[in-house]
Amino acid sequence: MATRPKASRASKQQQSLSLDKDTVEALEKEAERRGVAKSQLADLFLSSQLEVEQNKPTILSVISFKGGVAKTTTSVCLAVCLAEKGYKVLVIDMDSQGNASAYLSAYDPRSEDPCIADVLYRANAAKSPVTLEEVMRETDYENLYIVPSNFRFSDADARMKSESSAGADTRLKYAIEDLNEDFDYIIVDCGPRLDMTTTNAIVALEAGNRASSIIIPIKVDGFAIAGVSQTIDVINRTARDRRTQPRPWRILRTMVEQNTQAYKIGLEQLKEVIPNANYFVAKIDKSTAVPESSLAMEPLVTYAPTSKPALAYRMLADEIEDYNE
Repeated sequence: MATRPKASRASKQQQSLSLDKDTVEALEKEAERRGVAKSQLADLFLSSQLEVEQNKPTILSVISFKGGVAKTTTSVCLAVCLAEKGYKVLVIDMDSQGNASAYLSAYDPRSEDPCIADVLYRANAAKSPVTLEEVMRETDYENLYIVPSNFRFSDADARMKSESSAGADTRLKYAIEDLNEDFDYIIVDCGPRLDMTTTNAIVALEAGNRASSIIIPIKVDGFAIAGVSQTIDVINRTARDRRTQPRPWRILRTMVEQNTQAYKIGLEQLKEVIPNANYFVAKIDKSTAVPESSLAMEPLVTYAPTSKPALAYRMLADEIEDYNE
């Protein structure tokens, strides 16, 4: 399937764009200089802004402080589903365990070959940074690429802080902006920690279009609910530090056992703790197919394509696609 045109998204964004006072004054002066109507110049300005927006990818950072909530399963399945729709997709593995890399059969996490660590570390200030293209690998899936990770990324937080505190949180953002290849979607799979790697994944959304956002997978239980609160705190703190609006986020319920009392009670508790949360309509059911696919090291959506969780991930991909319109 060909990549869907993004003109419809741009036309909707044009209605919501607003210009600050300084920009309006600059437009008025330029309109007078050119001898054209202010409205004509404003239209040109908006068109150029929208063209820039259209060329940016949708960046989705999959983040949760709690382990075992299907972050990597979500990242890989969503990437495969979007690639099957004809979109060009890049997965950036930001977990030192390298599970996403292994899932996509593109990399051995025990290898010392170049990986995301080489992109984000600055071992030599005089040496040019390694680019994402230099470590990017093709996968067995059409339209799907990965920037792998391995054990050398385990000290990423301490390493980036020690090398340079100034701008250490923007390294992934600038690496994405420096990409020469155009991607429709970039999915960042984060490890279960809220440190400099997670901050990079949040700030990196600035390199994406307006549909770029954070996915917070959660298994609805007491421990995971606490993890969501911590994750949201980091999102808000990052925004305060950068003096920007918090990046949009949405909760994805995983390992769902809908008919159990525990799930119903946990869901009520979640709504009490985070009353204004947005949720994906898609819910990922608990299934033996999920651990089986991880043992087979194959994405769930290709290992068990008719299973309930696989169908739910395809529904999730549809939702993500709709947010771009």
